Amino acid sequence: MKKSSKLKIPFTIKRSINFLKAFTHSKRALFGITILVFFSAIALFASLIAPYDPIFQYFIAGDYAAPSWLRYLPQGQYLSENINFLNDPGFSKPDALNEWNITKSSKLALVSYSSTMGKTNPGSALISFSRGAPEPYAGRVTVTMTKDAVYPYQGPPREFKCPIVMRFSGTESLEYIEMMVSFDNLDDDLPPYQLWSQRFTVTSTDWQQPSYIIDSYTLQFKELFGGPLSDPAAIIFSEPATYRYILEITFLDSKTGMLGKNVDAKVYFDDVDTRLLGTSFGLLGTDQWGRDIFSQLVFGSQLSLFVGLVAAGLSVIIGLLVGLVSGYLGKIADEVLMRFSDMLLVIPTLPLLIVLIAVLGPSIWYLILLIGLLGWMGFARQVRSMVITIKERAFVEAARSVGAGKFHIITRHILPNVMSLVYVALSLHVPSAILAEAALSWLGLFDPRMMSWGRMLHDAQFYGGVEHWWWIIPPGLSIALVSLSFILLGYALDDILNPKLRQRR
Repeated sequence: MKKSSKLKIPFTIKRSINFLKAFTHSKRALFGITILVFFSAIALFASLIAPYDPIFQYFIAGDYAAPSWLRYLPQGQYLSENINFLNDPGFSKPDALNEWNITKSSKLALVSYSSTMGKTNPGSALISFSRGAPEPYAGRVTVTMTKDAVYPYQGPPREFKCPIVMRFSGTESLEYIEMMVSFDNLDDDLPPYQLWSQRFTVTSTDWQQPSYIIDSYTLQFKELFGGPLSDPAAIIFSEPATYRYILEITFLDSKTGMLGKNVDAKVYFDDVDTRLLGTSFGLLGTDQWGRDIFSQLVFGSQLSLFVGLVAAGLSVIIGLLVGLVSGYLGKIADEVLMRFSDMLLVIPTLPLLIVLIAVLGPSIWYLILLIGLLGWMGFARQVRSMVITIKERAFVEAARSVGAGKFHIITRHILPNVMSLVYVALSLHVPSAILAEAALSWLGLFDPRMMSWGRMLHDAQFYGGVEHWWWIIPPGLSIALVSLSFILLGYALDDILNPKLRQRR
């Protein structure tokens, strides 16, 4: 017995070497494995290749932005890229104030850094106004903070955002505090474009936002520039120039009853994220929410390959078990299993998947389970046919005659002879599973927490991205290439493992 086991190991090694030689001589196999290794590497190192979250990281650039490399093609000079006026909008360090040019109309005002106060993280800019009791009213005291940036593009940005949050202390001792945000084109003589102005009179311990969102896409903001059809980004940034972002804070010290009293008012402001969102970005641009399409393509490879491999594996395992049991036991077991298989075969798979996913919910695990459970019938019939042939051969009859049980015969004699069929079926089932997932995602039945190539096609079709070929072609081509790689591997394995097709070398 030990001698037999020792002889079996060299035989297995030799057979594996011969298989690898035959595999490497197959052009189909080499082409298929090259494609598969490429996409597998992308899926494994997705977090290193793609720097952005494919689902939850919105507006990293303007919506429907074109790829950046289109700027170097004809008419590409009208595309623009992102510009951030500030490097540290959250004032995470005291050096953040050095980015600003600060002017004051009175020594009573002071600009400093607060390390303890902040909206999301510790750190904010503090503008304070202090007047002692003996001093007279100071009237209007203005602090102006500006930051310049060069806009070099011939075309306007898609959108600009100028968020800001404020917190006040001691406001009740003043008539009011007024804040104003504006943009100024330094290369023309026109007055600055005022984006927002608001007066504050009540002290609040909460962080406050402007009365409307300072965003060129909002309807309330567009009303300032001519109505809902206006484009504030194109109006302000109409030409390449140097632009100045202006933040102006005015303290009006004239409140009745405060003469001869100490006045101490403070304004904290944070998250001054002044951004111009360009019309071009990255390798593949952005989608309807300004998300990076290249990151979606990279992370989509993970889900598509995972669904394809797991669902196909489940289908093959079920089909193998049903085929083995049905083919070897025959009679009632064969009749019941095959009629059940026939019943599932006549039901249209895609409509059934749509109904079941709609009922159960768009979870990736339900998707894998349903694709696996509805894809085994054809393979089960193939295994059954092969088992019926094998069980009548002499070596099976010999094992049965010496008292071998059914389980022993199936696992030791029949299963090894159908494994070549399993390998081929597995490689050919993966494309079907990938296409099924893509079809369901394209119809909107995708897991909202995950990105896939099918979901990319759904978003492109649903949100009018069909006109942007860089959004449509990459996921469609990826689905086709991955499916092709498994099909080529399946045919190559069939050529090598099938005795009727095997070529003698």
